[in-house]
Amino acid sequence: MSKPPTPQPSPSSRIASLEERLGKAGVDLQTSFRALLASGSDIPQRPNRLAALLGLNRAVASRLLQALASNDPLEALHLAPGPEPLRKVATGLREQGTPDHLVTAAIAAADAFDELIREEAGTRPALDALLVHQLPAAREKFELQNKYSVFKGMSQLKGAQGELWLGIAVVAPSATDPDRHDLTWVNGALALQRLRPGVDIGFSYRHRSSSETPPEAIANEAERVQALEQFCVNPPATLEAQDVGDTIHYTLPDTLLGPKAKVDMFVVDHHPAAMRRFIVPPEDPEVRTRNALILEPAVPVAALLFDVYLHEEAFPGSEPLLIQYDTAYRGLANVNDPTRDLDRVDVKEAVEFLGHDMRNVEAAELPSYAQLLAHLAAERGWDPARFRGFRTRIQYPPYGWQTSLSFQPPASGGAPSSGSPSAQR
Repeated sequence: MSKPPTPQPSPSSRIASLEERLGKAGVDLQTSFRALLASGSDIPQRPNRLAALLGLNRAVASRLLQALASNDPLEALHLAPGPEPLRKVATGLREQGTPDHLVTAAIAAADAFDELIREEAGTRPALDALLVHQLPAAREKFELQNKYSVFKGMSQLKGAQGELWLGIAVVAPSATDPDRHDLTWVNGALALQRLRPGVDIGFSYRHRSSSETPPEAIANEAERVQALEQFCVNPPATLEAQDVGDTIHYTLPDTLLGPKAKVDMFVVDHHPAAMRRFIVPPEDPEVRTRNALILEPAVPVAALLFDVYLHEEAFPGSEPLLIQYDTAYRGLANVNDPTRDLDRVDVKEAVEFLGHDMRNVEAAELPSYAQLLAHLAAERGWDPARFRGFRTRIQYPPYGWQTSLSFQPPASGGAPSSGSPSAQR
């Protein structure tokens, strides 16, 4: 007679069990090492002096004291040095005459910490990844450090990098079609560098296919691309533009090379009647009908600045929804496609409201930002006071992630359109 299968713990009980084990390990570390350091009045409680006494690296001593000072056992695990440095602290204090039972308890706690790392995470960085999601104060620093590492690595692999990727999207009513909005984009990079020869540098802008483009947009195709050299901080790049299907390719000549050769490249693309103004509510309330403006840096950059300006008649009352996708496997994502929810990335970044007047907005990253907006408004005949703005700023955005700002159009007018990746629906 065969034995019945062993019941497997549910995911929720597995998580609860892990949290209990993490908490116990943190409590045991704090309890044993606090007793160890309090065992003698001559044991220093400052990093430099403790490191000198035990022959340790100052960083080890500093992390230990921070962990013991924390009121959260999980934070203590995150802050604590590794198991082997902890054992060295215990054995070092044994040589200073600390009672053996306190040393034994501290070593046992370090051994349990070591076992926890190996069984639950495999590596110390992996354990920290488990911990920081329960420690809001530590998560931002943890993510920033790792995003910086990705930035440096991808910069070397791609052979190119930039200080800032700028994306400005302006949505305004179409002068020729009451059911549509014009879309104007500013895209580009600040302080772009080619780090090694033979590397192609450029970016692409995907626009509406000819079958969806209104006749007036095709007639004005010649005005779509315009360089913004006067607003560059570094020497302006010489851009070459080429249309391939529904995509515009901008590329830099291969003469740009070396860490001292920095250029800026900004272009403005104007697309008349590119976005549908209204959405007809579908019969199924679960069907999504949102508009989305998206940005994806073409090279690794240290920062991303994504600003969206909506005319007062564009999506009135709608607040932006910030969504980021990992597009490495399935390409650019449409926010209305529920199958792409699996590619969404849990982010801590937020959307900042910039007010109701475009003239009051500046950006520390680009000194000429206000002048650039004024130039766009004058060129397009906009009243800056009639635009509300939203901003997303991201440090070291991971290369291959898509940032989307999504809005809900009002329910009226004709049938919805799928739009293009840079202006969905």
